[in-house]
Amino acid sequence: MTEKEKMLAGMIYDANYDKDLMQERLKCKDLCYEFNQLRPSRIEEQTRLIREIFGKTKESFYVLSPFWCDYGYNIEIGENFFMNHNCVILDCAKVTFGDNVFIAPGCGFYTAGHPMDAERRNQGLEYARPIFVGDNVWIGGGVHVMPGVTIGNDTVIAGGSIVTRDIPDHVLAGGNPCRVIRPLAQKFSEDDLDQVMTIWLQANVRAHEFIPADYWKSNEKAVRQMLPASEVYVCKENQQVTGFIGLMDDYIAGVFVDEKKQCQGLGKVLLDHAKQVKKRLTLHVYQKNERALHFYLREGFQIEHEQTDENTGETELLMIWEVDEKKE
Repeated sequence: MTEKEKMLAGMIYDANYDKDLMQERLKCKDLCYEFNQLRPSRIEEQTRLIREIFGKTKESFYVLSPFWCDYGYNIEIGENFFMNHNCVILDCAKVTFGDNVFIAPGCGFYTAGHPMDAERRNQGLEYARPIFVGDNVWIGGGVHVMPGVTIGNDTVIAGGSIVTRDIPDHVLAGGNPCRVIRPLAQKFSEDDLDQVMTIWLQANVRAHEFIPADYWKSNEKAVRQMLPASEVYVCKENQQVTGFIGLMDDYIAGVFVDEKKQCQGLGKVLLDHAKQVKKRLTLHVYQKNERALHFYLREGFQIEHEQTDENTGETELLMIWEVDEKKE
């Protein structure tokens, strides 16, 4: 096998003294140098050079200089890709980015690794492990991604993170080493329906001890039929729904969290997501449900008026939250 074949196969290979690899790196560095010397206004020439450097591109992308990589042909980018200034990709193995990936300044993606044994390392031997970044990923400034890492879809990596292990879909992750901080809300799918309904029933029975459980059970069928047509967002962990929020226009039908995940901030995650997509939110909460009432008051909701729920005979409060236009 050639040293290049070993490199691409993930084997130990001669990175420093193989003439073919050295020539390929120099060719790529020359193209990167040419790209980095262009004026920012020369966008068409920048685009042409990135297409020449990268192994695969789609229609829409934007890479800001300075940018450096080793070989270029191992880099594949999806649609609507953006990379800010001062980024480096050591692409001794495949580095694949999905669609809608945004990368902040000063980030590095390093497929290259070295033996722990100093004698072998000093001989110029290396190995390479591929990096994969999914769709709809935002990577903050100064993030460094190590060999062999996969970053899942719809995930955000906080600035300054050192990513040494795989990060799942739909999470905010950060730190050194990078760890999951919290889940991110995602759109409901009908595959989630059974899990969502289990949480809906359990959460309502637990939160409303002053209402017979049979009341919630009698409404279960109607809610199951209504949910797929509503605007619903869920949080998941290991593909299991841990909480959800249901919206009907600007009305919050409810925020529900699995009993095993209570007091972990999931309710706030879901409510914050609703605040991002709506400028005004309304809801009803039973006066006796003090825990929920205090939660919504803490999150900026105001009590508009109270009324009697004709179905239960209990007092419920209409609460409203609106974007503060002065802060926008």
